[in-house]
Amino acid sequence: MAQVHLNKRKLFTTSVEEATQEVVTEAIKLHQSQLLKNYIENEDMYMSEHNILKNSKKEPWKPDNRLVINYAKYIVDTFSGYQIGVPVKIRHEDTSVSDFIADFRKLNDMEDNEFEMAKIADIFGHAFIYVYQDENGNTRATYENPINMLIVYDNAIEEKPLFAVRYAFNAGEATGYGQVITASEIIDITVQHGGNVMFGERMSHIYNKLPVIELIENEERQGIFDSVKTLINALNKAASEKANDVDYFADAYLKILGVELDADNASQIRENRIFNLWKNGDGELPDVAFLEKPNSDTTQENLIAMLKESIFAVSMVANLSETDFGNASGTALAFKLQAMDNLAKMKDRKMQSCFNRLYEVVFSVPLTKVDSEAWRDVTYVFTRNVPRNVLEEAQIVSQLSGQVSEETKLSVLSIVDNPKNELEKMEQEEEKSSLLDKRLEQAQRFSDVDLNGGQEVIAHEEDVE
Repeated sequence: MAQVHLNKRKLFTTSVEEATQEVVTEAIKLHQSQLLKNYIENEDMYMSEHNILKNSKKEPWKPDNRLVINYAKYIVDTFSGYQIGVPVKIRHEDTSVSDFIADFRKLNDMEDNEFEMAKIADIFGHAFIYVYQDENGNTRATYENPINMLIVYDNAIEEKPLFAVRYAFNAGEATGYGQVITASEIIDITVQHGGNVMFGERMSHIYNKLPVIELIENEERQGIFDSVKTLINALNKAASEKANDVDYFADAYLKILGVELDADNASQIRENRIFNLWKNGDGELPDVAFLEKPNSDTTQENLIAMLKESIFAVSMVANLSETDFGNASGTALAFKLQAMDNLAKMKDRKMQSCFNRLYEVVFSVPLTKVDSEAWRDVTYVFTRNVPRNVLEEAQIVSQLSGQVSEETKLSVLSIVDNPKNELEKMEQEEEKSSLLDKRLEQAQRFSDVDLNGGQEVIAHEEDVE
């Protein structure tokens, strides 16, 4: 009886509470047989290795263009740049917690990790982030794609993550290597092709939870271009056939009727491109023309235009290369980006949930200088990567005076990364300005003429400082 199940949401579930060799073997076999093919196909499409390049070759005398119009990569890169091209702003009211998060993010290059993780989720439908301790005892985090990692959840309504499996095969080797990560330990494993697993050395870790967190693109774990893969393949085929037609007309056959040509005459026509033909006796005039097949240019153009439009409509990612994008007003641009913005907001929520679990693990590390429950009060600000009208934002801020707090007003300005820090800088500048005014007033007072004594008193430098 199967102990691990895989549902339509690409979710591995089990009723077993412990990661055994049998359970891990079942999970890897399901991963390889049910998911790996689709993952590799998505990776190939992003890397411009589309199906049309793998089709069998045509006869040598036929044009055989293989054009790849990589809208899969365009969709992923456009959406990733729009959704998280501007790094996430992470805040906490406690300065010590904010400083800890800033140090952690800088040590781990989290801005880059977050972008790559978001891009992986766009391609495959989900991604993973793995927390570990380096040789210096620092808490580190790295991303992983679902080709090499999976998580098994319990089959209760909470779907609590039980353990993760990370494995890979080196090229040409029959045995792969990896790890099983649980909430308490890390187990080295060897994996045979087909999924059979052998456990090796075990080592306890310092976290009180599973240090592997999953980021999902959506609940169905579908990549952002999964719904348009057939359209992209059809577009590649249509564009390639159009290129074949161009080659066909460039190398069309010449037909000559009504006169017999020997090899020398045919060679002369090909090299000199001069025809000097006459009819044989009372026969018909020679007929010279190129063989042409019916022209389907209009049909092909209509098909290509329909496929291109459908790709962007179904994927819900805007085609930013359209000429009218640059001329659109603020409201018109917002409507054009509405569908993609809806996708981005959904992705924001999934990333926020992932970040909550991440910092819950990071804060649980023993000897951490912040409260282990401080992750509950961390806030995340996602900013869309679109052109900003700073003048318009400044006008909005001026109109908000007296209606909202200063911090809220500053949050409207895209040029301000951290409103709280900006307020502190403004207070410091105001204090400096006030102190300078006092010093100038003091200097002026000491330099005034003493009318009673008839002498001028000059302020000494040490009195002004």
